[in-house]
Amino acid sequence: MNTFRNCLLLTLALLFLIGSTVKYNEDIEKLDWSVLSSVDWVWENNYYQAIFNEEQKALDGKEMMIEGFMYPLEYTRKHQNFLVSASPMANCFFCGPGEAEAMIYVQTSVPVDYVYDAMTLKGTFRLVNDASMGIIYELKDAQLVRR
Repeated sequence: MNTFRNCLLLTLALLFLIGSTVKYNEDIEKLDWSVLSSVDWVWENNYYQAIFNEEQKALDGKEMMIEGFMYPLEYTRKHQNFLVSASPMANCFFCGPGEAEAMIYVQTSVPVDYVYDAMTLKGTFRLVNDASMGIIYELKDAQLVRR
């Protein structure tokens, strides 16, 4: 009887883990970091302003997926606002995610656990026209697709 109960508990735990990530439609376009990195910059009003090309402008407002590495903005285990970068965080406390075109500001409604490995998220991709805060891309209403 204990074996049956243990198997049932294991099955339920596996179903929970499988269901904890969002299922996604294969038709959702995946953001390409090389497209995002091809932004141009101009010095204006005491800071650099991003000049987006037509390919980047065509992505604005679309539901997109991105694969990258989490950069927490707060000292906590679960995050609703964080950066996702094209490259993993270095093993030092002062290393950053790179230039503005190599990161996306992510906002989720459900907190996401910090993970060191690459993750895939989906959400509404937005261009940020005011780069004074160092952010030029956002992923709004994001959901975790894969850890």
